[in-house]
Amino acid sequence: MNFQHFQNIKTAPTQAFIGITGGIGSGKSTIAEIIRANAYTVLSADDIGRELTNSDAAVKASINAEFGEMYHADGTLNRAKMSELVFGASPAHAEALVRLNAIVHPAVWKAVAERVQSCFAKGETLVFNETALLFETGADVVYDAVIVVDAQEEIRIQRLAEGRNIPPEEARKRILAQMPAEEKKARANFVINNDGSRNDAEQATMSCLDDIRQKFTAKN
Repeated sequence: MNFQHFQNIKTAPTQAFIGITGGIGSGKSTIAEIIRANAYTVLSADDIGRELTNSDAAVKASINAEFGEMYHADGTLNRAKMSELVFGASPAHAEALVRLNAIVHPAVWKAVAERVQSCFAKGETLVFNETALLFETGADVVYDAVIVVDAQEEIRIQRLAEGRNIPPEEARKRILAQMPAEEKKARANFVINNDGSRNDAEQATMSCLDDIRQKFTAKN
């Protein structure tokens, strides 16, 4: 994928663009929420993707051309129907996911780059972006550092059942469709373990933020 939009987005050497990722159910959105509560901008590539699949005419037309009619009468993406096509362990699921990503990701990353550049232009020092498919898309090249959020598989399955009403077997199928957690952690600059309580998550996140500030903004 071409990430040319991220060239020259900074206005100072002490600015840093930090990625946040983790497997489904790991709680990366919780970590992003804690960072956001500490007055940092945290974008969500996944939320931007949802916005674009519902509102961008070119993206919507491409999805329908590739997969057949995939939209509800109100113009929103039929996510349940799409999930059946792209989530699973079979080669067909993997191939469908690649085709979907090829449509959505270029538009998403262009939008992310524009928003990050705007934040840096306003003088922000650290800007974060939460995304599920960070390493899988090769997007790690645009970040100064990557945080991987991790949790035990059974905890992830429980969270998906309780938070999203996803049955355990479906949750396992979605986990299997993603890059293994161990591989993500091996490629991370920072790892936050999110097996415990909200208080545990806050403490681990604050410790991580201290390390990031020391690494990138201590010269300020």
